[in-house]
Amino acid sequence: MNRRILAILDSEENYAYRLMDFITTKGNVPFEVHVFTRDDKFYSFLEKEKVECLLVSENAYQKKVEALEIPHIIILSENGTNLNQALYHVNKYQSCDRVLREVMEQYSGGNGKEIAVTACRRGKMKIIGIYTPVGRCLQTTFSLTLGQMLARKHRTLYLNFEAYSGLGKMLNREFEGDLSDLTYYFSCAREKLFYQLKSLTECVGGLDFIPPADVYQSLSGIRGTDWIDLFQEIEKITDYEYLILDLSDCLMDLWEVLKNCDLIYTIVREDALAEAKTSQYEMALETMKYKEITGKTRKWMLPLFRKLPMHFGELTYGDLAAYIRKEVFPELLRKEEHED
Repeated sequence: MNRRILAILDSEENYAYRLMDFITTKGNVPFEVHVFTRDDKFYSFLEKEKVECLLVSENAYQKKVEALEIPHIIILSENGTNLNQALYHVNKYQSCDRVLREVMEQYSGGNGKEIAVTACRRGKMKIIGIYTPVGRCLQTTFSLTLGQMLARKHRTLYLNFEAYSGLGKMLNREFEGDLSDLTYYFSCAREKLFYQLKSLTECVGGLDFIPPADVYQSLSGIRGTDWIDLFQEIEKITDYEYLILDLSDCLMDLWEVLKNCDLIYTIVREDALAEAKTSQYEMALETMKYKEITGKTRKWMLPLFRKLPMHFGELTYGDLAAYIRKEVFPELLRKEEHED
């Protein structure tokens, strides 16, 4: 694949190279990144190469930049003075992650020709579905903890399908988009999915995630086959090794999605009501000819944890993380090694 060129023109050398390092190490970003701290070097480069996207800081901005035949010109704004407001601006002094997300968002919405993006990954992306018919059993905390621990060594993406996850409030963040936006791009502008995925991706404790749908009804018409197609496209265009699905009954065709998972974790409890719900769920699977879901399922009866981390960014510490490390990981990673 021919990678398109993203140029950073900024006389602030340390910043420019730090941003370049972040973009190139973020993973599967379809740009070859070049840094220029001097105008003459940049314009000499343009005589030989085509630049797809230019990030130019205020300190390096000149009027003649606007005349360049570059499809995407983005200003790294410092104080916003005497610049062409018709051009797209990104706040320079925010996190590199935020800069990249805003750049990818602008790129996905632009009129430039889209390029095919193909993942570079060893083996297939493993899908782990986490679902229980039993309520209030730490399913989301378990899912996030498992995801953060996997993300230490493996590229991992987490998707939450709860009706009301509360994730934004728990993380004290306001999300600018969510899973419903991703599904829109998948159905209406699939060629831009990669860029939209990058612009929507948030991170907590090293784990990438797409914010859950703010209004879960916006996902109510999406069939299981559509979700499976989306997961396959994510596998195709990214280098994620694991996709963790925190599932709920709000998902249409839940069983079809579970059937497509490589591994399913179900958290159970030993009280009578929980056991009755689990038994009814398993009988329903058998009655409706979905018994293969049971074959992929590993049940976990979690012990009573004395204390759990108060912040979702610290889940890899504490009793639950220790339990996953001791009980879940050996079996999961042994299974992966055997399949490889």
